[in-house]
Amino acid sequence: MTDSIKATSPYQLPDKSTAVPNNSMDKDMFMKILIAQLSNQDPTAPMEDKEFISQMAQFSSLEQMQTIGKGIDTMLLNQHANSLLTYSNLIGKAVSYEADATVSDPSGAETTTTVKESANVISVKRDGVDVIAELSNGKSISVYELTEIKTKEEK
Repeated sequence: MTDSIKATSPYQLPDKSTAVPNNSMDKDMFMKILIAQLSNQDPTAPMEDKEFISQMAQFSSLEQMQTIGKGIDTMLLNQHANSLLTYSNLIGKAVSYEADATVSDPSGAETTTTVKESANVISVKRDGVDVIAELSNGKSISVYELTEIKTKEEK
């Protein structure tokens, strides 16, 4: 006869409704620490003025670095949006670019050579920091690889 084993453990699964702790220090955490330090200091030996000024300078520096970081993020987003808008004027235009092609000589030996290809730009999209032109021949090419831009396809 087997007896059921019941084990009790103090361990419980973490509550998923609680916020995930953030290990990065921010200005709110810094202010809480500073207020706790000021409210719990010894009245007979208060914090030195130099220490207080130093901590306030650190707080100010932290806030300025966060503001600069947000500004740089905004500037990068604007730069990427501007590059896409700049290259959108290529839509409908004929462009030329160099591509590698394999050709066979009369003896049957294959060699790779660079040829100039042309196609119309159908759309322009951003891929990371690169701007890609999607062409009427089904190819996608970086706008930085274009060698010529025409207003319409010449035949």
